[in-house]
Amino acid sequence: MIIAIKSFGQAPFTTLVKEPRFLEIRTNLDNTERLIAVTDSNKVKSTVAYSKILEDGEIIETKKNDIDFFKNNGLTLNLINEGINRLSVNSQVLHYKLFVANPNEKNKYRINRYNIPLLVVTKLSTSYDSINATSALDVLDYEAAPITLRIMPSFKKSFFTYNDVIYYGFYADIRGVNVHSPASNSYKFDFIGSGGIGITYQGDGAAGTYNPNGEYIPGRYSISVILQGATGNKELISSLFKTENNYVTSLQSYFIFKVSESSQLNIKIGYQRLFQETISGIKSNFTVTLGI
Repeated sequence: MIIAIKSFGQAPFTTLVKEPRFLEIRTNLDNTERLIAVTDSNKVKSTVAYSKILEDGEIIETKKNDIDFFKNNGLTLNLINEGINRLSVNSQVLHYKLFVANPNEKNKYRINRYNIPLLVVTKLSTSYDSINATSALDVLDYEAAPITLRIMPSFKKSFFTYNDVIYYGFYADIRGVNVHSPASNSYKFDFIGSGGIGITYQGDGAAGTYNPNGEYIPGRYSISVILQGATGNKELISSLFKTENNYVTSLQSYFIFKVSESSQLNIKIGYQRLFQETISGIKSNFTVTLGI
């Protein structure tokens, strides 16, 4: 089991390649506001031509630095059935958007802006056991390795009459993994390629403690499923997993409910099934994250 503290990771594949250029502010029945992508080309033309529309607050321009992947990830305790438990800390992830043909104020026709989401993920761990049990988890886990360079193109399917959204995409990583050698009692740092393809469903929800008035706080929930694979030096892979091949695979899923960045009602539940057993005998990995 892995228990994480103060970890509000964003749902997988919600860092989009195609982003709306402008957002329209809509008011819900409960007087809360939500942002809807502007998809009408005429509205985009008028917005670009008359900046007063933006000043009035009905339509706003999308932020260029709004990627929120792994934001505020913090302390994680890995409790595994074999080997020494591991304590790890995820630092603030570096986010980059590599924009392609980004329209300026003279372009009245482009509805969307396009970018390549590039992320640099770092994770520090206090211990790696002699049979590399915890190192094996870094090879395939969606939440990355000690040093990870990730490109994650993702797309969104929305519906005109529903708030539900479907995201789909893939990620490709170059990961730095710590490996321990029992013979020489030394550590080495090696690189592998890791990636996955998957889908995320996101919808509206509400959370709170039970009360007779049915008062709950609105939020969003998501369900994700990811098929994963990793490849590297055959000697490295065989030192971590019970396989003669130079690749390993797994299936990982997440349920995430998020109310706000600091809400105690935030929760993340994850499960990963390893198709190749690790050297220490790990076949699956269960995670629970509670907001604090």
